[in-house]
Amino acid sequence: KRLMYSVVIDESQGNFKLNDAVLPDAAKAKIDELMAKVTANPNGAYFEVEGYTDATGAPETNKKLGLARAEAVRDYLYKQHHVPLHRISVISYGEENPVGDNKTKDGRAQNRRVVIKVLN
Repeated sequence: KRLMYSVVIDESQGNFKLNDAVLPDAAKAKIDELMAKVTANPNGAYFEVEGYTDATGAPETNKKLGLARAEAVRDYLYKQHHVPLHRISVISYGEENPVGDNKTKDGRAQNRRVVIKVLN
């Protein structure tokens, strides 16, 4: 499959707070923007949703939280944009693959994210 679009939703877009998997309105707006692009060029798009956390807490807990965040995005894609569930794959990386320094507040905020990849 070929990557068509990739969107990172992190705390700078009003994303997930510490120990939270509720999808904020700002994140929904970002997903809506992505879906406008996908709808303009559907071609059987497939979605890969990756959930991440910062390194606070136990690794097992972070895996579960990352999964809950990815599932929140999946549910929004399904309920709001009618994307068939068989076209959405979710995975949790938990605290793996940090993009920011987990020793700083800003770094931890960057690590609390969901990455949405649209493949065709």
